Amino acid sequence: TRWQRHRERVGRDPLVRLDRLRIPPLRSGLVMFLAQNTILLGLFFIMPLYLQIVQGYDAFETGLRMLPVSVTMFATSLLGPRFAGRAGPRRVVRVGLVVIVLSCLGLLQVLEPEIDTTAFLVVMGVLGVGMGLIVSQLGNVVQSSVDEEGRSEAGGLQNTALQLGAALGTALIGAVVIGGLASTFLSQVQDNPAVSDATQEQVGVQLEAGISFISEPQAQAAVDAANLPPEEGAALLDEYGSAQLAALKGGVLLAAAIALLSF
Repeated sequence: TRWQRHRERVGRDPLVRLDRLRIPPLRSGLVMFLAQNTILLGLFFIMPLYLQIVQGYDAFETGLRMLPVSVTMFATSLLGPRFAGRAGPRRVVRVGLVVIVLSCLGLLQVLEPEIDTTAFLVVMGVLGVGMGLIVSQLGNVVQSSVDEEGRSEAGGLQNTALQLGAALGTALIGAVVIGGLASTFLSQVQDNPAVSDATQEQVGVQLEAGISFISEPQAQAAVDAANLPPEEGAALLDEYGSAQLAALKGGVLLAAAIALLSF
């Protein structure tokens, strides 16, 4: 086989064995593991922000509303091998990516100031279906691309891709969300005639020092501490809430873009 010829050529030198990444199925499987975990962990960074900060749910309520992802992902991953026997792993993974993109489009519709719980649970369940279709195939793709002697190394590469994807998802999408919050909030404040020039300047100074997601009561307390006029304080609170949703949707769009690129 190709792998046996490869082993005879490179021997057991661990530096030379990196050449096995040139095996197309192995490389493709690892790249998809990286992309899948980047999307999943990125969305898992966004959803708790929306549920806990914007909607005010506690950790238990947040977990219940994210549970459909795990349930449908588990169920679909069990059925995935049956799909692969009929359509092949590549087609199943591509269908999973399409489902993920559709779920991201659904999230853009449900991320609103007042949550529609039923719609949100359905969209999260659809996201789990897409993830389950992908993960049901990738492990077999990676392991079947090497012979038995290379299984442990392939497993190590697989875990590395998963961990790297988790780190990239949190860091990359998190940076987009926080950066989008700052830029959107500043832009909206500057365009709002109800906010004075002095307050706009002060907001800009505060944003240069950093910004984070805070709940509505925390934002109200900050406005009260600044002793702003009621109309100006209300305008700032409205713009901040709008900027939060815009930033979260920007993170979801990035996740959808990663899925499209992975296709």
